[in-house]
Amino acid sequence: MIVCARIKRHFLILLFSVFSFYAFCMEEHELLIDGKNAFPRIIECIQNSKKSIYINMFIWRDDSIGNQIARECVAAADRGVKVTISKDTYGSICEHAEESGTSFFHKHLSSSEKIKINYLKKTYKNAITSDAKDSESSLYKKLMSHPNIQVQDQTFKADHSKFYIIDDEILILGGINIEDKENGADMSGRIYNDYMLLLNGKAYVTDFNYYRQTGKKSEKNIYFGMNRKAANKADNIFQMEQLYLDIINQSQRELTIVMAYFSPLDNFVEAILASAKRGVNVRIVIPQSANFQDDSNKKTMKTLLKKSDGKIKVYFSPKMVHTKLVANEKLVSFGSCNITQKAFEQLDELNVFITKEEKLYEQILLSIEETIKKASQITDYKTIKFDSFTAFLEGFVV
Repeated sequence: MIVCARIKRHFLILLFSVFSFYAFCMEEHELLIDGKNAFPRIIECIQNSKKSIYINMFIWRDDSIGNQIARECVAAADRGVKVTISKDTYGSICEHAEESGTSFFHKHLSSSEKIKINYLKKTYKNAITSDAKDSESSLYKKLMSHPNIQVQDQTFKADHSKFYIIDDEILILGGINIEDKENGADMSGRIYNDYMLLLNGKAYVTDFNYYRQTGKKSEKNIYFGMNRKAANKADNIFQMEQLYLDIINQSQRELTIVMAYFSPLDNFVEAILASAKRGVNVRIVIPQSANFQDDSNKKTMKTLLKKSDGKIKVYFSPKMVHTKLVANEKLVSFGSCNITQKAFEQLDELNVFITKEEKLYEQILLSIEETIKKASQITDYKTIKFDSFTAFLEGFVV
């Protein structure tokens, strides 16, 4: 009887431990900061998938993390999971213009694509391209020929959004591409900083799918905003420019912008200046040395700092902040959408919006405070230097 009681007690302890672990792993939502935290969680979700995986990705390089994600997709397909991958051909231009210079999916380039790549290389800052060769590896061939894997990679959609849907129950979205530099630092040594958000629950996936079809947001504390082109142009949804402007225009006390690529668009410059004029504490963080559009970024910051008479606080982060985030005292949004004309008028984009009623709101703002603490504040607009001609060239790209 004593032995049976002990066995029963150990069984209950084990059961409680398993339940506790399951509950921990199945948090309703998780903020994933940087690739070093996001990729292990993404891989865990792929490994635990039972029915389906859908991945929509802008950049997917043929590098270490790119191959690791591909292997996990093949392993999931081997156990019967249906895997669908949507990979825009537009991303191949960026993939071949810097870093490893390779794409996991797009191995063969047209003459026009090669011309675009050579032009784009001129606008990247310290774009080190390795001697790696694009080749169809055994992993690539296995993934492309697997009966349980469907790859949509031959369409130019100009889709800049990044998201995963696992078993129609888990949604992961944000700004992190599948590439080694997002998993640490790029070949120039710039450490990357960005976010993904994991939302666990069928309700989130249902809301997301409905929103992608209709463009109608829910009234919940977590919702989505996007740009999305449709087969019929009349059905196009381009919301992100106005959604960003709404956050800026509705700010009363605080306005924080952390932006990878920030063009000097007149309507944004005016809206931000108006916020500062009415007493809002405006803070803007950009990379000290952006991999791309660095001169346009600095042109924008110089304009804002000069025209606001120093009222706007400008910070240069030592990290390559790949983040696209706009927040006021009531709402924060982050995702794939930069503040550029191309992002607002040509690209498919996807952001998540989180109200202050959610704990995530404070968690995100605390993370931003840590970024600002490690950044350098620029107080004199005259110290901001940029190349006017390069900024001009960047204008054609962004």
